Amino acid sequence: MLRLEGLGAEAGSFRLDGIHLAVGEGECHAVLGPSGSGKTTLLNAVLGVVPCSGRIQLGGDDISKWPMERRRLGYVPQSLGLFPHLTVRENLEYSARACNIPAMEFAPRLDRLVEATGIGTLYQRWPGTLSGGERQRVALVRALASAPKVVLLDEPFTALNESMRRDLWWLVKELQQLHALAVLLITHDLAEANFLADRITVLIQGKQQQSGEKLTVYRRPATESVARFVGVKNLFPAEVIGPDVVNCPALGGRLEVSGGLGYSESTACIVAIRSEHVALRNPGDPPLTGEVRISGHFEAVLDLGEAALMRFRTDSGTHLEVRAGSRVLRRYGLQTGQAGVVGLPKGDLFLLPS
Repeated sequence: MLRLEGLGAEAGSFRLDGIHLAVGEGECHAVLGPSGSGKTTLLNAVLGVVPCSGRIQLGGDDISKWPMERRRLGYVPQSLGLFPHLTVRENLEYSARACNIPAMEFAPRLDRLVEATGIGTLYQRWPGTLSGGERQRVALVRALASAPKVVLLDEPFTALNESMRRDLWWLVKELQQLHALAVLLITHDLAEANFLADRITVLIQGKQQQSGEKLTVYRRPATESVARFVGVKNLFPAEVIGPDVVNCPALGGRLEVSGGLGYSESTACIVAIRSEHVALRNPGDPPLTGEVRISGHFEAVLDLGEAALMRFRTDSGTHLEVRAGSRVLRRYGLQTGQAGVVGLPKGDLFLLPS
């Protein structure tokens, strides 16, 4: 549906370069990255706000040089972009007028969208009198009313509280399935991308660091910078000493790992494990096959409600972050300062280039 091939663009001294990604029909592709990574520049290039190099293909057409109004892209900016001097109804109808869509074609689609989002009672209201969630719904309907092939969402839920954001995530899912929408989502929020996206692309300093299925990127980041961005806290220097075997002094020496293919012997690397994959163990339990046991004590134990976060200091002085469900925390009866044992399963240890 939407395909970017070698997309490049400039914004002042900032350069976005060599972006390749695709968004299929009915798919959500999230572009993630920290502030200043190039997410907004990418979106502006797709919209046609800034000139670009490379190719932007939409449904087989090269739209790279098309004017913005001809691209027929739905767009919800972070500011939502509702006109304060127009009522909700007038804001919605503006979408059809701007795209020269006949009323007989536009009205039935708008009616379906209004019914799905429950904004029919807001027609005569002014945007300034709406709540945050109401404004979000109106902005979504306006973006979808012109039957765009692709909808671009630019961090539209950032200003909302957690409960309202989740309600709107479900709404986007529902509308996406109802209309087979292709969605390009710009966000810095990992939870939002994990909920909405099928595939993700990570941008850092204008460079595309990794793209792929969201679980692949989440579980097997390709670089240290991607790993840190997607929340991997346990990263330790190591050296490859054999097939899927490394020497990692911080974690006690010899470790068997997964995902070591492509690393030759004596290569410096980083061994990593996600916090939620560090296993809590009873000191007397025998090690499981392929698991390294490390003893130490819990410097901090935080019960966060649904989850628990722990800071574990090994006997050699290395720190590990551990995340588990609160039920697991209560089962082990862990408290700050308590001695304990953690397990590092082979299947959850992976390597990154140094």
